[in-house]
Amino acid sequence: MNSNPLISIVMPAYNRAGVIRSAIESIIRQTYTNWELIVVDDQSTDNTREVIEEIAKDDNRVHYIVNNRSKGPGGARNSGMLHAKGEYLSFLDSDDEWYDCHLQDSIDTIQRTNVDVSFALWVEQHGTNIVRNFDKEVEQDLLNKMRKMNRVDGDAILFNESLFEQFLLHTRNFFQLNTMMFKRELLETYGLIDEQFYIGEDTTFIIRFFDHCKIALITKPQSVYYQSPDSVYFFCDRRQLEPDHLYQNEVLLNKFDELGHRSIRVRMQIRDKVIKDKQLKNKKICLLNINIGIAKKYYTLSYLHRYNREKAIRYCRLSLKYKVSIFNLMLLARLFLSIKGGSGFLKKAVDLW
Repeated sequence: MNSNPLISIVMPAYNRAGVIRSAIESIIRQTYTNWELIVVDDQSTDNTREVIEEIAKDDNRVHYIVNNRSKGPGGARNSGMLHAKGEYLSFLDSDDEWYDCHLQDSIDTIQRTNVDVSFALWVEQHGTNIVRNFDKEVEQDLLNKMRKMNRVDGDAILFNESLFEQFLLHTRNFFQLNTMMFKRELLETYGLIDEQFYIGEDTTFIIRFFDHCKIALITKPQSVYYQSPDSVYFFCDRRQLEPDHLYQNEVLLNKFDELGHRSIRVRMQIRDKVIKDKQLKNKKICLLNINIGIAKKYYTLSYLHRYNREKAIRYCRLSLKYKVSIFNLMLLARLFLSIKGGSGFLKKAVDLW
């Protein structure tokens, strides 16, 4: 086994001139040095290219390529993976950062435990505020449950089977593309990222490896996930939003509408995967959890569009199709009776995330 393998890092970029330098510098600071960075420019219109080329002059491990057409984040990552020369692949978004130890810890874990794929935890940063979600009681309880159900090696929980089911049953997500490292040869079996998704393409890619590969989850943070207002998902601070007033902002309303549909499409694909999976022991509960998630998204779209009666009724009926609740029943009644205005009770079920 090569103890110092080349690791290819893929970074998609679109109009990231203002933030990408920090992301790349976090790679350059890595204690593990045998890497190549492939920055894939998805047809930027700012000076992203100039920023990357300036960095590449000082470090020949940094490479810049441009998609011949805009492909979205999934397509950009695919372009990078196809250009990669490393034995291992890893990802980092252009507005996020790694801890200095990430590559070394990941390759050490893979080689020590003989797994195919490794993940690690992360922290979130909102402006200057760092949020350590995995230190909270719920997350710690779930991590302890996973430790009891699976083998443990140092800081890593090792999964050989049933990870897809554990992923579906948990109320929190512990797996992120930005901390993933895996053997490049696995692409021959599991394929590239599905480019039809602009949101959730990372999740549909990650779960392909569950139950088919040996996977390690390093239970300490190794990356910083920045929630910046110009990202595809975090285009605004949802904590500051008032759902009752969103209908007045057509731009934001349209973005939430698009985001909701994309999120539902991802959930529907996972739902199909659950239906076809014959190994799940708790399939009914898994399906119920997914249906609840789909129903909540449709409910949210219905509530946000409640002043567009026809559209709101359509969304509310779709919500009822997947899960009947007191919330969507009452909302539908209000829509049919043409009762306008907000409701504190109904607003509680709105899921802007």
